[in-house]
Amino acid sequence: MTAAGSDAVRSVDPVSRSVRTARLIRVGVLLIAGLAIAFTATIHERLGFDVAVVGFALAALGFAHFGEWMVSRAPLRTPVTLLLAVVGVGAAVALSLTGTTLGFALVVAAWALISALLEFIGAATRPGSRQDAALVGSLGMLLAILALLVREDQVAILGFFGGYAVIVGVFLGISAFDVKRGASGARRDGALPQPNPQNPVQSHQ
Repeated sequence: MTAAGSDAVRSVDPVSRSVRTARLIRVGVLLIAGLAIAFTATIHERLGFDVAVVGFALAALGFAHFGEWMVSRAPLRTPVTLLLAVVGVGAAVALSLTGTTLGFALVVAAWALISALLEFIGAATRPGSRQDAALVGSLGMLLAILALLVREDQVAILGFFGGYAVIVGVFLGISAFDVKRGASGARRDGALPQPNPQNPVQSHQ
């Protein structure tokens, strides 16, 4: 590996280690929510349980996004991450105030849609996140559509949210450890310093 390539990996891995930890917390929340939904099928008919599970997941995701925003540094620190945190916590609060299946569906759909749009915006503002944001945003749009289509079926809404949580959690978990792709993506977006052409030792080592 050249010195420039080694410096690129170091600038992504050690410097952003705390950011990776925050993202892994998000992954953990998603996977725990997905598994909790998968293994509690017998009580999905209870609206209170469904609302509580999704509300907890959205609040935890909001705090995970906020933690990521707090530990990030420019150019990774953007308002998009903070807005995702606000949307997650806001949706959790809204869920706690709803008492109908329709309200449950509307809140989940609204959260999924707004989060998806923010992810697409983040693809253009957060270095190295283009592929991640595109997939998460697309799945969020799909979740919003499905939640509205089955708005009278709370079990289906919860099931779709659980599926979303597992798929996104697994993908983001793999992505968090894909150092090589993260380094090349961040370098391509201008986040990493390029080798100094005036330093032949650094350029050709």
